Amino acid sequence: MTNKNSLRTMLCILLASILAMSCHDIADDDHYKSPDWLKGNAWEVLESEGNHSMFLKAIELSGYKPIVNGQSVMTVMAPDDGAWQSFLQRRGYSSVEDMQAKAPQELRKTVGYHLMYYAYDWQKMVNFRPTEGDGATEEQKQVNAGLYYKHRTRSADDMEQVRGRLNGVDTTVTVYHFERYLPVLSHMMFATKGIDAKSNYEYFFPGSEWGGGTRGFNVSNASVLDEDAVVTDNGYLYHVNQVVSPLETIHATLKDNPNYSDFISLYDTYAELTPASEDINTSVGKVVYTISHGALPDIACEWPVSSWSAMEQLDRVAYNIFAPSNQAISRFFTNYWKPESGYRSLADLDPLILQYFIMQSFADETTPVFPEEIEKGLVQTAYGTPVNINPANVDDRLFCENGIVYGMNDMEAPAIFSSVVGPAFRDTTYQCFMYALDKSELVLSLASDKSQFVTLVPSNYQFNHNEPQMRLNTTTAGRFLEVYSDVDGNFANMGSGQARSIVNMHTASNLSELRTTGVQVVETNTAFNYWYVVDGRITTSALFNEQLNPSYQGNPFVGFHEVSNNGMPWSNGRAYAYDYDKLFAEASGDGLTHRLAVGNDRNYEYYLFAQLLQKAGLVQNGGLPSITSDDTRYIVFVPTNEAIKNSIASIPGCGSLQVADDYTLSGTLSTTNKTLLANYLRNYFVSSLMNTITSYPYPGSACKGTFNTMGTEKMVISESAGRIYAAFGDNQPVGVTEKYHCLPFAFSDGCMQLIDGIIP
Repeated sequence: MTNKNSLRTMLCILLASILAMSCHDIADDDHYKSPDWLKGNAWEVLESEGNHSMFLKAIELSGYKPIVNGQSVMTVMAPDDGAWQSFLQRRGYSSVEDMQAKAPQELRKTVGYHLMYYAYDWQKMVNFRPTEGDGATEEQKQVNAGLYYKHRTRSADDMEQVRGRLNGVDTTVTVYHFERYLPVLSHMMFATKGIDAKSNYEYFFPGSEWGGGTRGFNVSNASVLDEDAVVTDNGYLYHVNQVVSPLETIHATLKDNPNYSDFISLYDTYAELTPASEDINTSVGKVVYTISHGALPDIACEWPVSSWSAMEQLDRVAYNIFAPSNQAISRFFTNYWKPESGYRSLADLDPLILQYFIMQSFADETTPVFPEEIEKGLVQTAYGTPVNINPANVDDRLFCENGIVYGMNDMEAPAIFSSVVGPAFRDTTYQCFMYALDKSELVLSLASDKSQFVTLVPSNYQFNHNEPQMRLNTTTAGRFLEVYSDVDGNFANMGSGQARSIVNMHTASNLSELRTTGVQVVETNTAFNYWYVVDGRITTSALFNEQLNPSYQGNPFVGFHEVSNNGMPWSNGRAYAYDYDKLFAEASGDGLTHRLAVGNDRNYEYYLFAQLLQKAGLVQNGGLPSITSDDTRYIVFVPTNEAIKNSIASIPGCGSLQVADDYTLSGTLSTTNKTLLANYLRNYFVSSLMNTITSYPYPGSACKGTFNTMGTEKMVISESAGRIYAAFGDNQPVGVTEKYHCLPFAFSDGCMQLIDGIIP
């Protein structure tokens, strides 16, 4: 790159040093002739070539001549008179002067789009390095090669008056438009992406031809005719075969197309007016604004960031949108949202649904996405879900100033809407759960096609009648899922941790379905919390525990039914609703060891076992400190009251004890017998400190084999014909009572399995 000022300075010094020489000597000495590559500034070069009169006239009429014919460092894309004539004819103008008279701003935008800031030689056009610059090593040049593909031009729309929402109030303000960026699509970009340049370029520019070969580039819709840059004394110049049509933003492109009015209308419900940076306000002499769209990508803004120096982002960031047309949205709405869902029109859709719907229209890639990448399965949505479109069936293929639009007249349900969380988005009955899903930040995980899921989908009624009560509340700031607090007597926004707990308790991974016959234990996504399914009815391990309470008279099992996707499973599993009047929740309150330590009601199934623990001196301050410790899980096999009553004499150290018909234990123990009993009882406890415990013992569980106990014996856990057995070493095993379907009572610190005899 050669700066005109530096050239003039160099020539002046050179001339001053030879003033004493004769004119004849200078003329005859080749050393002092102007170098062949110094051809004048861009204006002078184009003027000397003789076939760019229309371009030069357009430059002059647009007010750009002082720049092109001056000292500003720049890069020029130059179409000849033939290219301009074709362009004007297509646009309905008889001449450049005619276009200036009828559409002066359009002419200025067009000419400005051919004038790039800064001087870019051939290598910079092919593989611009915004960070390393000219000092880039060969290794650095290979990183994201060709992906810094946009370059700033002098093309911009005038400021305009726009009415929009500012601080929650509809206001008319002046909106500032940044200068457009020109896409330079080099052979290096396609090589880095590992895709074919010609077919992928011409997919978006069918009226143009890929001319970049294996070392060159195209600029937007135009091919470059040179084999290297033409050096001028104010930058570089390239000849192109077409007038480069100014590209608009994605937002402007879709807004100008009536086929996408519904999508843009939905998108603009999030539009906000944002004050432009202080530098811009200062330069234009008044407060001006830009248009943003909250959490959605800012497809209405020409620049992804407002700083001209942030070239790492400015020259690379592109949005890719898979935009449904009005026809596509109408078809999808009719097929997805049935009248009985509560959503009867687009206007009825919850704002959160709209946000997910719109965001799933964007790719997570920040450089242009080409059809071959989609066909290879390399592209995901902004939510990390698969892009399920066929590029061959895309109706509108639009390359824009700030990205790409794949416009479609038909669409499949986005991955989130077709996954096991789909019911929450499809039916107003489950709006509270939808907001819990969103707050939990687990939506994307549950929409993944990498696993099968089963979800339980709680209704708004279950949220509203839960303890504590939960509700969906609409405020001026939006809609929020709130929880009632007994402490201050008010509702407060639900936190992400609580939402995650609700969602995990209602989700099971790597599961295909809930059975309607037999016994099924399902590990939920909340560790050591289960769903128990028995003959088509369901409960949780926490509710199942209620059966241990002497006063409990109910049935913890409730009915459930599938919530299908129009009679079919969802794309990655099944969803079910259940008939409980509150939310299924994880185990809380008193843990296992506390219950065993204070089980003083003779109606408890574990009453005699709890008395033995006390007789052995193992209970202190409501706990079992000599056996258990904090942050540890225990599996305890507890003989029923009847089992202990029938075998009390054979329990080590208990020969002097008697059991009454009401299971009251009487008698005293000597110190020796107390020690014998304590050592024996410790063998019933299996601890996670001494073993790897990933699940509790139940039919079908992986919790089988030999385990260390808190005593001297080894505990052998086995299963036969759906029944769990426990034994000390090779001794006779004892079966888990079948009264509770061989299911464990699971608590926050461990589980209890009731067995039909003492373990010999």
